Amino acid sequence: MPRPEPDQRLKLELDRCVKCGLCLPECPTYRLRTNENESPRGRIALIEGLVGGRLSADAPLMRHLDSCLACRRCERVCPSKVRYGHLIDTVRARTPHQVPFPLRWLDRPGVMRLGTRLARLLPLGLSRPFGALQRMHRLARALPIRGAAPAPGDYPPLGEARRGRIALFVGCAGSAQQPGTLGAALTLLRRVGFTVSIVTEPGCCGALAQHAGDTRRAAQLAERNRRALDGGFDAIVSVASGCGIHLDDYAPALPAPHYDINRFLIEQGRLSADDFRPSNRSVALHTPCSVQNVYRGEKWARELLALIPQLRVEALGEAGQCCGAAGDYMLRHPHTAQQLRKPLLAQFVALGSESLLTSNIGCAMHLADGLRENPLPVHVLHPVELLAEQLK
Repeated sequence: MPRPEPDQRLKLELDRCVKCGLCLPECPTYRLRTNENESPRGRIALIEGLVGGRLSADAPLMRHLDSCLACRRCERVCPSKVRYGHLIDTVRARTPHQVPFPLRWLDRPGVMRLGTRLARLLPLGLSRPFGALQRMHRLARALPIRGAAPAPGDYPPLGEARRGRIALFVGCAGSAQQPGTLGAALTLLRRVGFTVSIVTEPGCCGALAQHAGDTRRAAQLAERNRRALDGGFDAIVSVASGCGIHLDDYAPALPAPHYDINRFLIEQGRLSADDFRPSNRSVALHTPCSVQNVYRGEKWARELLALIPQLRVEALGEAGQCCGAAGDYMLRHPHTAQQLRKPLLAQFVALGSESLLTSNIGCAMHLADGLRENPLPVHVLHPVELLAEQLK
């Protein structure tokens, strides 16, 4: 590794791993390949070799580190509480880690919105020879655009109750690909008595840069978001769980408490079944890795959806079953991402549900792209979109 002396804090974190192997059957890439190098335990051993100078950051070793989804399922089951996500981000920041050129611009909201528009205008055949660009083109067309992203400004409560002032974090992919989710979150937050602010400056949360090892870019984005959201808010709410866990990791922290939209509505929303119209629909609920493994909030969306009378909710996937999206992983490792997605798509088709609900934009795009060939129309939504549709 580039540093001549090992970082002692990194060594201490590595030493917490007792090599028990409980993480192996929980790791998506290990289950796919049964290769020790493709497991958390194996990758930690590789990092130890790098830190100790016994191994070099050659191409085969870096492929094993880069193939990690950073789903953090291993953290959830680890008896020693190893902070594996921190370890993998740290080593990526200290070793050669090339990001394909088209992917370097994904954290710019303007580029994301323009790219989405162009992708919907241009035929897929134009980008076929260009690898990552072709995959970006497909994903940008995967979700139908529902509504428009809310314009910057302050939105008063819908009713007499005034319970506080919230900043709604817009993000980059969410504003381009799921503007209807932002509109639905805005409606629900106003309905339960909050003034909601859409501020102009925040863009990407910085997760893509952080996971790619570009800590300088990630820090710049974090500082920009802190400044933009320093407006005396009672809370900051985000709608994409992958963005949310990165916002929670900011150091220094955001200037107000941050909540995932599902958690906020459960804890602060004061919603009941009387607020919603019945729906005789069947929906499949996918729980993103970020919600299940980091937030431990797999019950949030299910509890909210239970407020809609007559709605039938089926769980999609088993515990720890990553869909393969994982930020830009689906673009950098498309074959692995598609292999991980395949059983989820098969289960969804078998369930015969009308809609697939998921709380993370990357998962929504990846799963919707996989359902492109489904003979029946499928609605891929954020849970708050269905909740807002069913409001009385």
